[in-house]
Amino acid sequence: MTIEFLTPIGEVHEWVIDDIKKKLTEFHQRDKDISRAQVYFRKNPKAFDGDFVCEIELTIFGNSVMVQRNADSYLLAEREVMKELPRIVDEQIHQQNEPSDEILSTVKV
Repeated sequence: MTIEFLTPIGEVHEWVIDDIKKKLTEFHQRDKDISRAQVYFRKNPKAFDGDFVCEIELTIFGNSVMVQRNADSYLLAEREVMKELPRIVDEQIHQQNEPSDEILSTVKV
């Protein structure tokens, strides 16, 4: 799995990034079809629910899923994203394991 981080230089603690790496690696161990993770930290001073944004986008089975949260610090935003991400990953895994709605039939002529 490829993990990319886009952060403002010097504003996000290294241990926060290490914590995210660890959790994303755990997701990948649960499901090897998670091929990529992109983690974005940025400021959004116009947001009403916090200036600091954490956004994680995962590529699972070729589909992209994203969770974004605003908070009063990067750490709090990361914690909010990590609360939601397991649920979304589990939903994607469940959807992938469900049988297809397509019915294939053949007719002998």
